[in-house]
Amino acid sequence: MDFEYADALNQAIRLLSLRHRARAAALLAPLRLHPGQEVLLLELARTGPMIQAQLSEALGCEPPSVTLMTRKLEATGHIRRTPSPADRRASMVALTSSGEALAEQVKQLWCALAEETVRGLPAELATELPGILNTLTGNVDTRRLPPGDRRGPAAESRQARHIHRGVALTGEYEPSASGWVRDHVAQIERTGTTDGVTIGGLPTVLVTYRGARTGRIRRTPLMRVEHEGHYAAVASKGGAPTNPQWYASLLAEPVVELQDGVVTRVYRAREVFGDEKALWWRRAVQAYPDYAVYQRKTERQIPVIVLEPVALEPITGGTADRPEGEG
Repeated sequence: MDFEYADALNQAIRLLSLRHRARAAALLAPLRLHPGQEVLLLELARTGPMIQAQLSEALGCEPPSVTLMTRKLEATGHIRRTPSPADRRASMVALTSSGEALAEQVKQLWCALAEETVRGLPAELATELPGILNTLTGNVDTRRLPPGDRRGPAAESRQARHIHRGVALTGEYEPSASGWVRDHVAQIERTGTTDGVTIGGLPTVLVTYRGARTGRIRRTPLMRVEHEGHYAAVASKGGAPTNPQWYASLLAEPVVELQDGVVTRVYRAREVFGDEKALWWRRAVQAYPDYAVYQRKTERQIPVIVLEPVALEPITGGTADRPEGEG
């Protein structure tokens, strides 16, 4: 690459980052918010109450930074921290009514800043810009590849887009809008296993599915609720009043892939009801006690979807020669 072009590109990106952050700080000042606090408020508005460690992962911030932000926002009455029902040593962070109102103000401000930032761009380019910027971010994210891995971002992007060669789900991959989901998926892609990727210290699995609205491939980590090779996907959304986005997609496009550890298989999703749901609900609460807390928070009955294997042989991982049911 020509140095003059490289210098112009790097300087433009650096200036955009600096100017955007400064403009955001100026817009946030009348709300008495500092940069970073608005992202915390928006994340809680999207997901509902979260354990502070989860919030740290979602924001991509070190735990001490999140602790400092939560203390300041708690002092101003915008959030509350309470012991987690599942682990009294962990803090559950939630918006107060004033925090919810402030988050709505931040959303309006965020829309205004985005419109100001893309002013003058063709509409088609403005639509594609988030994906372009996410690609640039991924290219320079040192967390994506371990030292010595020379595949490069282009190879990793190809891998993400084609998911697993020769299996049921292929197509264009659309990363989640949620930061913590993107980070968890990136870690699983980087390490090749779901082991070590936890929510609230409890194990997860990775579900790959086709978006009902876009037709694109989506991926999300879910709590590991397993029984005799079958899994449950619990549409809790932290006890929010609406179902998570993936719920409608699994009903519309029930063939999914699920990765547990290093092994990926194809499953068919179906929602369960009555006694069967009650049985799986008990298993889910046993695996992740906060599900019971989430049900008490919401008036909707949290759906449970069971994932039943349709391919007995593993698709990926180092266990392809292992007999079914072992390991």
